[in-house]
Amino acid sequence: MKSDPTTLRRRLGVLAASAAIAAVALAGCSSSGTEATTSDEPTTGTDTTTESTLEPGSIKLGIAYWDTITYAFQLMLKGSEAVAANDPAIALESAAPDSGDPSKLLPLFQALAQTQTDGVVLQTLAADPFYRPVLDTTGAGTPVIAIDAPPPADAGVDLFITNDNMELGRMLARELLKDLDADASGQIVIGTNGPAVPPLMARVDGMIEVVTEEYPNVEVIGPISTYGTSGSPQENYDAWDGIWRQYPDALAYMAPGAQDAVSLGLIQTRNSVEILAGGMDLEPGSLDEVKTGRVAVLVSPEHWLKGYIATKLLAMHAEDGFEIPAGVWDTGGLVVNADNIDEVLARQASDDSMREALSPVGDEQIANYQDYIG
Repeated sequence: MKSDPTTLRRRLGVLAASAAIAAVALAGCSSSGTEATTSDEPTTGTDTTTESTLEPGSIKLGIAYWDTITYAFQLMLKGSEAVAANDPAIALESAAPDSGDPSKLLPLFQALAQTQTDGVVLQTLAADPFYRPVLDTTGAGTPVIAIDAPPPADAGVDLFITNDNMELGRMLARELLKDLDADASGQIVIGTNGPAVPPLMARVDGMIEVVTEEYPNVEVIGPISTYGTSGSPQENYDAWDGIWRQYPDALAYMAPGAQDAVSLGLIQTRNSVEILAGGMDLEPGSLDEVKTGRVAVLVSPEHWLKGYIATKLLAMHAEDGFEIPAGVWDTGGLVVNADNIDEVLARQASDDSMREALSPVGDEQIANYQDYIG
């Protein structure tokens, strides 16, 4: 059964009303370590007229994601959990290894696909090993929606919810360099803690594009890897400390990830210097650096929305037969600076505050999905 936008808006209105009276029940559906966990306890409300008519826990959904330690992936999970917390019919299982490793994530995805047959959300930074398992899953009739990073090609995944990562890079460069004269000369340094991660490198490409097109007399240094050998925060800091000492008079320092922003703030604290720095993502440490002014700009890929939108679409498909749209869905990004840092800090303070602020954003995108799919 295909749903048109009018039907979809009506359905979202019912879900929004249910969400407004539902209690939060997130603790039972989060993932810890490499084991999949489940939450099939329904939320409760005082007005049963807006609750689903389906049996509690009858819709089996899952989310498999890259690792449990990266905050960006945790936000995707939190978005997914918010849908389950607001719909008693959903039993959500989540699974991820403690560290990013496709050989560890693959069996977790396969286990979810066996039990969560109403739909699985997949986030993997290494798509190729998932080709056959994903094809088997979609071939068996279980829909799979990919988020954040591309799914394996030709495996039956029709919807990919992500960002225009080049545009995120452009957003960062434009905001960070907005006060720089067009005829300025000097160097701008770009580092990255994900030199082999396609979404991060696409952001780097966007930064470079803006610098080269809008500041022709500026030399771009990098991208320089800040990963080290294990990607630890200490190695990231050490890398940036060396970069800063080599280019102490650079006009600006930019990076596509969150740990880089933290390190750029620490360099200023530990060396009593001021530099123009910008990064991405919403790790608490990065937000703190914006609050202090040591990092001028962050750009958020709004990861929470990816998990929320994908999970809600799967739930609507299972409950009402809503036809999941096909294509690449761009959730957009958010510039975070001194003007809105307090608002963003308040939004990110808890699961409740994120759900309250971001659920309407996700619902608006779903209701007008044609505007977000390319």
